[in-house]
Amino acid sequence: MKKHYALLLALLSVIAIFVACTTTPNAPETGGNTIAATDPATASQTDGPTTDGSSDAPPAPDTDAPTDTDATTEPESETEAKPETMPDPDGVRLDHKNLQRFFNGGNLVTAERVEDPDMGYVLKLASTSAGNDPHIQFSFKNYSKAYGADTYMAENYRYVLLYVKAEGCSQSIFELLYATGSNTGITGQCVTQAMFDNSSSDWQYIVFDMSNAAAWNGAINLFRLDYQPNVMSAGETMYISAIWFAKDEEEMTAITRRGMKDPFVVETDPVAESKVEELLATPDKAPAVDNTKLNAEKEDAGLDLWFNHAYTKTPAEDTKSTGWNSYMLRMAKNESEGVHLLLASKSGHNGISVSVTPFRNAAGNELKTELMYGYYFEENQALLDTIAKGLGRELTAEEKEAHWKVDGKTVADPLPWVKDNQTFDLAAGRSYMYVIKATTAVDSPAGEYTATVTIKDKNGNEIKTATVKAYVWNFTLPEETSCKTQMDLSWYNIYVAHECWEGDDSVLYKNYYDLLLSNRVCAYTLPYATQGTFSDARVNQYLDNPRVTAFNPIDWKNHSYNDDTIKSAYKYLSQKQEWLDKSYFYIVDEPGNKEALDRINAVGAQLKEHFPGYKMMAPMHVNYALNTECTEDFISYIQDAINVWCYKPYFYTTFAEYNYDKSLAYRMSAGIEKNLGTFADRMEKEQAEGDELWWYVTRRPESPEITLLIDTESVRHRILFWQQKLYNVDSFLYYLANDWYYIDVDNGVNAKHETASGADSFDCYGNGVLVYCGQDFGVYGGVGSLRLENVRDGIEDFEYLTMLEDTYGKEVTDALIHRLTTSISRYNTDIDNFTDLRVALGNILEEALAEKEQN
Repeated sequence: MKKHYALLLALLSVIAIFVACTTTPNAPETGGNTIAATDPATASQTDGPTTDGSSDAPPAPDTDAPTDTDATTEPESETEAKPETMPDPDGVRLDHKNLQRFFNGGNLVTAERVEDPDMGYVLKLASTSAGNDPHIQFSFKNYSKAYGADTYMAENYRYVLLYVKAEGCSQSIFELLYATGSNTGITGQCVTQAMFDNSSSDWQYIVFDMSNAAAWNGAINLFRLDYQPNVMSAGETMYISAIWFAKDEEEMTAITRRGMKDPFVVETDPVAESKVEELLATPDKAPAVDNTKLNAEKEDAGLDLWFNHAYTKTPAEDTKSTGWNSYMLRMAKNESEGVHLLLASKSGHNGISVSVTPFRNAAGNELKTELMYGYYFEENQALLDTIAKGLGRELTAEEKEAHWKVDGKTVADPLPWVKDNQTFDLAAGRSYMYVIKATTAVDSPAGEYTATVTIKDKNGNEIKTATVKAYVWNFTLPEETSCKTQMDLSWYNIYVAHECWEGDDSVLYKNYYDLLLSNRVCAYTLPYATQGTFSDARVNQYLDNPRVTAFNPIDWKNHSYNDDTIKSAYKYLSQKQEWLDKSYFYIVDEPGNKEALDRINAVGAQLKEHFPGYKMMAPMHVNYALNTECTEDFISYIQDAINVWCYKPYFYTTFAEYNYDKSLAYRMSAGIEKNLGTFADRMEKEQAEGDELWWYVTRRPESPEITLLIDTESVRHRILFWQQKLYNVDSFLYYLANDWYYIDVDNGVNAKHETASGADSFDCYGNGVLVYCGQDFGVYGGVGSLRLENVRDGIEDFEYLTMLEDTYGKEVTDALIHRLTTSISRYNTDIDNFTDLRVALGNILEEALAEKEQN
């Protein structure tokens, strides 16, 4: 123990030499009441630029490149030596007198050894002119030998750290390409990227997380330093003092965070906090749940039955009961809520049936009751053959399993309805999930309802039974949700999967649309307007439907988009102002360069002329500076055309937060923040001037930021909408609800496992799939999912919070939300904490709104 303590002290001592420390002590990593920071062990992978084709070609031979002779020379460091008790982290300083000899293949960049007043001799990279892809290659292995260091093995380190100083850099993305093991040349596939502060000339760390980096194993041979995606002028400079390595997050954090103040600590409003404490004491009028286990007529001790929250996910491998023999749903009027019913057989059961009675109160009033079963993706040899054929090789055992298991676990996501007389076979030693869902009407009486679950064996004997309760609060959710939604719904995927080649007068599309709408989700395109036109009067039933809060007048993929189609859409929709109010144009997707921004401005001018009062969004995943001074960026460039801002949640992360927690995604720049303001401040101004704020998620970033992936913890899907209210974001967009893979093999009913390496790497499940094809389940339409259920519940949570804000104000609402989450990366996933807050929220609203409801 003493030895480890001494080594830690030594490491921290040397760090102090490199990091500009403040006198502020490290603050706790969590902020606000019961909030616990999520585990950032898995770093976020973000959207962003990757290297262009030139990255794939090895650099031209350099006659001055170092040879093996260099590797035998003695160390030639000219930086003042430090005592042996203060060792550097693993890695090297870039101060060798022959430093320049180890660089070659430069593009728009010069490399030289210069003296820095603080750090001694360092590497200086400087742009020679404006252009794309400035970079230079560094023979790291040869340099480390010449420096007297070891040969470093990539698999021993999760992080690469550069200690740098930036001067006049117009961008803030550093791309690092590498060659390791048997790879002796740089390729565009072996690349990662990280952000740096281009507004500061202080020394700072750039941290590259290599945990998802392709081929990061074996001896580290080469690095290519792409210190910006492009440069706007000559003289954009980066100084690099050292390249360090860290074995794990703890070691990386010890190096980079010393002296930093925790930017995530939330300053609480004492008055609002006091009010929340008062509100949380609101009495719970629902009766206590009787957890007594019921015995069926022919009770089967070999079958276990228990309940769990709808915002949980139980792998089939988990057969441990929660101990809940009953359950109580809590819901407002005009709301849907579900509960998970779990069964586990000790020795196996074939031909069992599962049924549930309608929820009924003492007066005989019933709630709409549905029973669904969790579908577990199965091994599908035809699917695996198709994937192998596409790859041109056999799949490994791990790759095969990844297409029906999620992170090695068997989990359910599709939720088909249980049909009359449907039976199930339960294998021994695994659990099976069912979902019981109740839906209240606007006029459902408040109070307690009861339903009974019955399990029968293949002979019709009742072998298990239980009761489920529902308590209906005395207030009503509106049909028109405060959180508007939009998701694409692929007409092509639907009709191909159902093999409906001749068409069916839009019945199939309508069925899928209605499934989403019943879950408070709106697809981009309305039924009977699937070609982006309004010539079928049947579309009016949707235009008039208050649940339809948003749609696209013209499909963003419609190639016939022009002045005439805009005029035609406006002529039809201007019959009613409410139809125009629901119209949202979405023509340009994720602009990544000035050409795309110019297209947005051109479309804005078009709409301004032909669709008065138009609303247009352009979902954004990056925001770059458009000049060296960082006084103009993507947002400011399209400010006059866009009036519905739609962006990824990580835009709210400030550079200070990213600098403190390198697991976060960051796609702004410190220079932009310094000159134009934080994203939150800018959006607050846009909203005050009448613009709307939306946000969206896709396959990335991954944890700790929340997405809608299958491998995301279920409660996080609910938390996402609490975060949306916290940031005062109006609405939610998702790019596609039925992005099915391998339609020709299994109609897309698979785990949809996607992987990619490089700077834009990801490894995820279920991206873009919230509904599944009903063809294999005997449904002429879609089948929902566990995640769609949680999205609907999250939208309804958002409504609860909106009602709370309308009643008690934003300060009180934010203070209550802080009991769950304080930022997009700081939240508490404890199920009991979420449950207690959600129940308390309903009790508070019932107390506050009951009198208003009666009037």
